[in-house]
Amino acid sequence: MLNFFPPEKKERLGIGVLSGTSVDGIDVGLVKLHGAGSQARPVLLAFQTYPIELEIRNLILTNLNPEKASLPALSQLNFLIGKIFADAVKKLIRESGFFPTEIDFVASHGQTFWHQPEPLQMAGYPICSTFQLGEGSVMANELGILTISDFRTAELSLGAEGAPLAPFLDYLLFGHSRKKRALLNIGGMSNLTAMRENCEKSDVIFFDAGPGNVLIDKAAAHFFGEPFDKNAEFSKRGKSSPPLLNKLLLENFYQKKPPKSTGRELFSDAYFQNILAFPECKTLARYDILATLTELTSEVIFRQYEAFVAPKFQINELIVSGGGAENPLIMQRLKEKFAFATVLKQDDLHASPIPAKAKEAVLFAVLGNELLSGQSASMRTSAMLGKISLPPA
Repeated sequence: MLNFFPPEKKERLGIGVLSGTSVDGIDVGLVKLHGAGSQARPVLLAFQTYPIELEIRNLILTNLNPEKASLPALSQLNFLIGKIFADAVKKLIRESGFFPTEIDFVASHGQTFWHQPEPLQMAGYPICSTFQLGEGSVMANELGILTISDFRTAELSLGAEGAPLAPFLDYLLFGHSRKKRALLNIGGMSNLTAMRENCEKSDVIFFDAGPGNVLIDKAAAHFFGEPFDKNAEFSKRGKSSPPLLNKLLLENFYQKKPPKSTGRELFSDAYFQNILAFPECKTLARYDILATLTELTSEVIFRQYEAFVAPKFQINELIVSGGGAENPLIMQRLKEKFAFATVLKQDDLHASPIPAKAKEAVLFAVLGNELLSGQSASMRTSAMLGKISLPPA
């Protein structure tokens, strides 16, 4: 198997770059990497989030909607996202005082537009698929740096989910010799990684739990013209509705056993509009709807912990990251529901190995390093995650 780094090279410099399901910015992290596999130790050297121009964000959000997406726009967006990702990487390299020639590789998750891990029949074939835009060749050519992209496809083609990808980094950095830990990331979607003490890679429990901020954000935009519910200002003025919450909890995805993954293809604009059409919504104030959707996020996480983790072991520490960790109402409800465990933000963890805001950027730098070192970063398969785009000769 190819190894793109000679054995005598003990340290590598990689850059991880992504835009998440909230489409609110481009995260870029410069990472020094020592070793690979279970011996990999990433050290974050620089991190920055660069805003996505409103016009581009709106183009992305429009084309995330199957009813509004167009093939010409998706083709153009593939190259446009590659271009703006490359521009963001250039900025970080310049601002951190490095030169492009010092960077060994860039690892880009791109922007997910569709994720279909469950096979659907197509022309008689059971087909699953995943679709991220942000052309790796555009980035490699713009930067003059080897670029890795498309991290989900190899695992999906072997029958696994292709997501979430964070459990590899969670296992690498947050496993503990005495504590039973769960790592909870609440972005557009929420995902959970649970590990007993001295956990082996094959024993890690991981899955997408469902909507994190995505439905809350849609409600904030719909009712108040704001991109998100900052500090839970809207939801704190309302009261969660048990009838609406119980109706929302009937979603089939919540009952599905791990491993499992989801995204905006399920929790879409149409999904949100269907919620607004529920009879249970008709008499509710807009603040109450926000409060109920906020309660849904924490309740879904807790119920799936009880169903899929607690029968095997009870955690004593829940470490929360992502935008949802900055929502005081979500954090309050998690602390109440997980009263048997210490619930804290990742940045409040003693000797946290990386800042929470940089976690996913570090993740993709680590995943890129694994591929170039000839290692599989898949938690359940032998898939080699990522595709390589070479810069001009």
